[in-house]
Amino acid sequence: MTDDTTLTARERLRIHIRETRHTSDSLIVEAQLEAALDAWNDLPPTPLQECPVCGKVVLPERILQHQYNRL
Repeated sequence: MTDDTTLTARERLRIHIRETRHTSDSLIVEAQLEAALDAWNDLPPTPLQECPVCGKVVLPERILQHQYNRL
């Protein structure tokens, strides 16, 4: 699996939902997780923002990581 520090929160959430769906023994739980994945797929993309530290246009999560790494 990919190192969690390189994934966005949305990517981690999708991975956890998919993994849980594949390991569930309950058809009801699988159906609910499938619906959750469908809802996740319908979400609009996260808007990019300019980092005030370096000026790059990136995901907001990356800006927070960048700012914390500079402390």
